[in-house]
Amino acid sequence: MELTATFFLSVLIEYWYIIPIILVIFFFKFFKISFFTPSVPSLDQFPVESYGISFALDRLTPGVDNNRYDVYLSNAFCKSSKQFILRVIEENAILGKGRENKRKHKSIPEQNQFEKDYREIMISAINRAKTEREIQIDYIARTAIAKMLIQQIQDAYDTFIANINSVIWKKELSSRYASDDPIALKAKFYKMRSNKWQIIQTTGEIIFDHLNQVDQRELNGLRKSSSGVDGILPGDLFLNPFFHAGKTDDYFMMETYDILPGQRIEDADNYTLLLSSLKTRFSELIFMGKTKLSDYRIESDTPQQEPSGKNANPLGKDPLIWDKKVDAWIKQVGNVDILFDYISTKKRYISLKKEGGEKEELRFLRQMFKKQHGMLMFFYKKLENSGMIKGICAYHEISLIYTKYCPPLVPRMLLQFMTIPSARKAIIKRQRRVSKISHVPFQFGPLKRCQKRVKWLGSSEKKERLIRFFKGFFRYHRDLENFKLMKKAMNMICLLKDEKHVRLSRVNNTLYEFLLPHELGTEVKQVINHTILKADIRGSTRIVHEMKEKGLNPASYFSLNMFDPITQIIPEYGAFKVFIEGDAIILGIYEREKRPEEWYSIARACGLARQILLIIGHYNRKNRKNNLPFLEIGIGITFHNEPPTLFFDGDFQIMISPAINSADRLSGCSRVARKIMDSMDKPFNTYVFQTASNEDVAASSDDISTRYNVNGIEIHPQAFHKLSQEIKLRPVECIIPEIQPEKIKFFTGTFPIVTGQNQLLIIREGTIPQVHEKNFSLIALTPRTYYEVCTNEKVYAYFKKHVRE
Repeated sequence: MELTATFFLSVLIEYWYIIPIILVIFFFKFFKISFFTPSVPSLDQFPVESYGISFALDRLTPGVDNNRYDVYLSNAFCKSSKQFILRVIEENAILGKGRENKRKHKSIPEQNQFEKDYREIMISAINRAKTEREIQIDYIARTAIAKMLIQQIQDAYDTFIANINSVIWKKELSSRYASDDPIALKAKFYKMRSNKWQIIQTTGEIIFDHLNQVDQRELNGLRKSSSGVDGILPGDLFLNPFFHAGKTDDYFMMETYDILPGQRIEDADNYTLLLSSLKTRFSELIFMGKTKLSDYRIESDTPQQEPSGKNANPLGKDPLIWDKKVDAWIKQVGNVDILFDYISTKKRYISLKKEGGEKEELRFLRQMFKKQHGMLMFFYKKLENSGMIKGICAYHEISLIYTKYCPPLVPRMLLQFMTIPSARKAIIKRQRRVSKISHVPFQFGPLKRCQKRVKWLGSSEKKERLIRFFKGFFRYHRDLENFKLMKKAMNMICLLKDEKHVRLSRVNNTLYEFLLPHELGTEVKQVINHTILKADIRGSTRIVHEMKEKGLNPASYFSLNMFDPITQIIPEYGAFKVFIEGDAIILGIYEREKRPEEWYSIARACGLARQILLIIGHYNRKNRKNNLPFLEIGIGITFHNEPPTLFFDGDFQIMISPAINSADRLSGCSRVARKIMDSMDKPFNTYVFQTASNEDVAASSDDISTRYNVNGIEIHPQAFHKLSQEIKLRPVECIIPEIQPEKIKFFTGTFPIVTGQNQLLIIREGTIPQVHEKNFSLIALTPRTYYEVCTNEKVYAYFKKHVRE
């Protein structure tokens, strides 16, 4: 024993200088002092995004009570949704299918009918919104359906429980229940009742997930075509757990958002204080001069002035505007990864470095994770000084063990056990009293070990848990604010069921009615305008002559290579044959009143024209192999904003329309223009020239331009104007090196065909040059333009690669 003491004493004397070092390290560790705090970067160095929703119902007409909006939903849809909801509740309650299995839900007849009805109702609503040029009609339809489903889910649960209770009552009265013990049924029944909100929440998640899939898969493309990006609301707006929560207790917060903020006002880490602390931190970055205000200018009703002077308020005249901007940053959950997740960035840096990545990318990742670490440390220190960081770190320990202790405890009590010494003693005393009464020992060992782990957590672990907390908190804040927004909107909607109220609202034109197609009536609507497409074959006389000389059949050639394939595809675009000439086909597309699903006549004519040229190209490649003549055509598309004149010759319908004559001119091709243009290297198929004088053009009411149109599609300017009303056209000016070195102006957008699928359109705008009639040498560029539907695949490939939708 003396030898051991002597040995330790000698070691202590020899290495005495280590003791002060250990004491200094402990001192800095205990008082959380660091001399290596990274500098705080500015927000300008991060591509932070703002979360915004352009959702409102303020432009709609109030109902008969002059307060709420009257909505009537299809009875058939309400019935199919009720059946599907009951089926889902049965599976969740009886078969035990929970949240983890919701995406593995098998397709069943009730689901298919529910999705089909929802799709048809929303297509009707989207088309009505397009008709009236009011996107809020789409919004109110979606909100009304959400309100109806939320109520139906709770009603269906009550119906299900009542049915189970009735079964138990019958079993108790029956003498034949050997195989079905009513006691076992009662136990299951009690479990179903105690799991009420879990069943309702899981059911709601499944139902709304199906709606979201239909939106993403089939409806959002139509919305984008009709209203642009404003028509596409974020999916999380309706996939909101708060819709089905019932009560937002500790269990809801932990299982849904992976956080456990205080629920009481006096809690130092309650939601309001946490949110205020985060907003204050962002505001401090602005006050510290770490952000340029000009980079985050906010639109407001009152003009903003840049700060000047030492005492100037860097938030401008109205700090509330900047508070909204900061709030939009917090709602964008992805900003957590952008601002704070240095761990993931560092892992990417290390992985890329091992793989021998490019120096520029490595330098960027290295700088980024340092900036992210500096930003995280800024927030970390502020939260630590306010005492919040301890609870944030402790939560992730108790999330692993809370099921062992809750109940009888609640998760919040476990958190207090980890962080508040006085609360720890009170909890121990309380549980010892409970154990004496229940004679069930309470194990404090795991709790104490958990508490020690929290106490001695390393700095890197704390930062990692803070990042995890931010992700949950940002998502919680977004969903809570969205829930308030949608709750207010739902309260403004009156779902009418009483026939008298429906009739009263309908006759006063205040009813927003969303029905299935078979509920709308079958009367044929009046034609309000029409579009004409003419496809004219080039050199048909020559082709007939050549084929007859070879002993071939030109009639079958034209039929198999052009007319028959076109006949097969025209229903997809809502077109019909006006008539067929020997070397041309004329097609029409009607638009009818109160049928907005048909109001894409120009877009569909453009898509149909492109498909016709693809068909011609396909058969030309086959004809090359079989040594048969090539087909060349020119297509013109025109629009007339009136119904055509129709009369009958027996059973044969004849159309008279100025659009036919106009389409004939656009589909034509000048022999002189072709002779000159064929010798040139040209990237497009349609060109328009002015060979007449400016005076002659101004004096003529007809189109006297000279055209080159070989396998091209020209749209009349009036038709292009109509197209810009049908779909959202985005102007794009770009240089496509594979096409030509000069800048080209395009317009692009998508449109739905009859089946609901979306197709891409690219329209080229060209300037009409004035040229000499003999050699087409340039005189001057005129202010007039023409429009061509692009068929060059290089253009489409360029747009897919370089131009975002």
